[in-house]
Amino acid sequence: MLDVRTDKEFNSGCIPGAEHIYVPHLEEKLDKLDKTKTVATYCGSGYRASIAASLLQKHGFENVINIPGSWSAWKSADLPVQQSA
Repeated sequence: MLDVRTDKEFNSGCIPGAEHIYVPHLEEKLDKLDKTKTVATYCGSGYRASIAASLLQKHGFENVINIPGSWSAWKSADLPVQQSA
């Protein structure tokens, strides 16, 4: 899971175990991600996650998933939320 929201959004709660890289910084931090693993992107509603997914694919990530509905859908489904320490 790759959370591409702002620090403030991420710190207010995230999908448990998600890696956090704010989308404007994604290209400079690609080395933090493993190209051999599936990466699922999400943001607040889906727009930034779509951009992130496109950037990852552009840089050779083959297994990229954009989570439909992103954080809004996750919260609406009452799925687990990890609070920042």
